[in-house]
Amino acid sequence: MTIRPRLAWLAIALAASLPYLPAVDDYFVNDDFGVVSLLSEKPASAFFGWFTRTWMDDIWGSTPDELRPFPAVTYQLTSLWGAGSPIANHLLNIAFHVANALLVYAVAVTAAGLPVPAATWAALAFALLPSQAETVAWVTGRVDSMPAAFYTAAFLAYVVWRARTCSTGAHRFYLASIALYFVALFTKQNTVTLPVAIVLYDLIVARRPMRVTWAWLSPYVPFVVMTAGFLLLRYVRFGEAARESYFGTEAVALFVETSGRHLQRLVAGQVMSGAAVAAAVAVAGAVVVGLAFRSDIDRGHAARTVVFFGVIWTALGIAPTLLATYESPRHIYLASVGSTIAFAIGGTVAWHSRLSRLVKPAVATVGALVLGFYAVRLQAGVRDWGVRARVSHQAVVDLEREALASPEGSLVIAGAPVSSWRWSLPFAARPPFARSDLTRRVTLLYPELLHCCSLRWVQDARRALETWASRTDAPPVIVLEWDASTGRLSRITDREQPYLRSVMRELRNVSDPLAFRSALASVVNPLR
Repeated sequence: MTIRPRLAWLAIALAASLPYLPAVDDYFVNDDFGVVSLLSEKPASAFFGWFTRTWMDDIWGSTPDELRPFPAVTYQLTSLWGAGSPIANHLLNIAFHVANALLVYAVAVTAAGLPVPAATWAALAFALLPSQAETVAWVTGRVDSMPAAFYTAAFLAYVVWRARTCSTGAHRFYLASIALYFVALFTKQNTVTLPVAIVLYDLIVARRPMRVTWAWLSPYVPFVVMTAGFLLLRYVRFGEAARESYFGTEAVALFVETSGRHLQRLVAGQVMSGAAVAAAVAVAGAVVVGLAFRSDIDRGHAARTVVFFGVIWTALGIAPTLLATYESPRHIYLASVGSTIAFAIGGTVAWHSRLSRLVKPAVATVGALVLGFYAVRLQAGVRDWGVRARVSHQAVVDLEREALASPEGSLVIAGAPVSSWRWSLPFAARPPFARSDLTRRVTLLYPELLHCCSLRWVQDARRALETWASRTDAPPVIVLEWDASTGRLSRITDREQPYLRSVMRELRNVSDPLAFRSALASVVNPLR
């Protein structure tokens, strides 16, 4: 099978972009509101300060241990389009995904030695993997696609330098690799694994003999020194180099549990039956190994590249989640670079079997079916994010309308769906999403999961109730609830339900946080 590289690049770019075009005008959801509202207001000079202080200030009620100047500046740039418009953010997310898919192709050809058809399949599988929907369709998902781009580009530049060491100008690729790694580090801290990746690539794939000499060590020194400096800077600024205080038996247990689901996402693109996925991988692996002994390709090279990309790269991509405090499909975005290349290597081994007359049609059919399955599931994932965005936008519009139409000082209880508005308030009620700061006109109260700062929620909610109850003009109580699937607004006030006023006054005296949460939920739930 012959595929011209330029045709392959076009197919990859289309596969990485077309499924996400419906998401271009999807509205902001969840913590997009906080990130966009904060960074769109920052001056250009703030960029340099983000190298030594967190990019999020304390808008979440705590100081995140994140030095991310390069993602931060992208929000400043997209806000030039209009901070309240999500279009530029989505276009940038799609551009990073296209770049990453093309990088998968380049790494597959250059580092794994795959032919153009196999490398194209790897890039298409990466582009269409359903679990990528969160990373690309969600504005804030950029915090994983962006570091993956610089990490993979740095690795690719290093491999090209190794291959052209004796060529004129080869040092430019080495310097580019160092520069790209610097950007990757200050994009997200999970990229600290790159030095391990390039050393193991040299040892396993390139079979560079290990020597305890300066000539052998020197190429790695800039990467190791940069990593050490970055971790030291984190320790100085945040008291921890790599969230080591989080490491413990509970973190390990959570990591083991989530890793199983992450592996399912890498294979099937979603969480499915773990046993079924494991069985499918085992059978496919056994078939490929069996065919390898009847294949004309270099079995040793194939085995080494599968180990590196399928095991080592994937493990390095997942390993940082050991210190993550939550599980997210986007956490396997970088790992999927290696897994899709490994699958393509397996397909190449089978394709070149001496039983090619029987095997090639099977390999082509399986490869096409996998891409088709991914494409269908990806479409469903993008559609799901579209629903969340439409509901989010409807909630913003309805809340602003209600706040402006209600008497000043009204107590407005906003029960928006968590899938659309987790951590979104009070940001979603302020510019650039609303024309004015609605929290200055009405008193907003909302469930804990919608609040930016969970540690402060009870305190802030009580303060809101006290502010409302202290007014002598007895402003009304308005309860709003949006359907998570349609965005349809349900609304009641103390005029229809007089008990709401007494319930809200009594809620001020509830001291137990659990009882406080339950009481507020009982007000919103009847509307669902």
